[in-house]
Amino acid sequence: MFKEKAIEAMKRAGYKLTKPRMWIVEYLDGNKNHPSAVEIYDDLRRENKQFSFATIYNTLDTLVKSGAIKQITVDPSCSRFDPDTSDHGHFVCSVCKKVYDLENIEVNFDNDIIAEVEHIDLHIKGVCKNCKKQ
Repeated sequence: MFKEKAIEAMKRAGYKLTKPRMWIVEYLDGNKNHPSAVEIYDDLRRENKQFSFATIYNTLDTLVKSGAIKQITVDPSCSRFDPDTSDHGHFVCSVCKKVYDLENIEVNFDNDIIAEVEHIDLHIKGVCKNCKKQ
């Protein structure tokens, strides 16, 4: 589903479906690691795929603007990208910096201020179980 949504978004934006753009889409398809643009670039270059860094930014920008991926900022110095656009939060380990999806989060908005919730952007920081064991 993500791949089709991303391809349609690029077509609507007037982009040709070049190999580098398709490599980025395929890289993100099912990716749960919340990669940064630099990580995507480095990982694809390790596979001997040749393209410019601008291609990464332009493609990610188009996918974010179309709603095909989410841009998440769990670290002010580095945006990360999530192909899962469903409502969910994120947990960031302050030790290893890994980003985990948080599913099925209930938030109670029983108050006199909020009339309607349009979007929740939840980021929790702490130490993951793997780092706590070490």
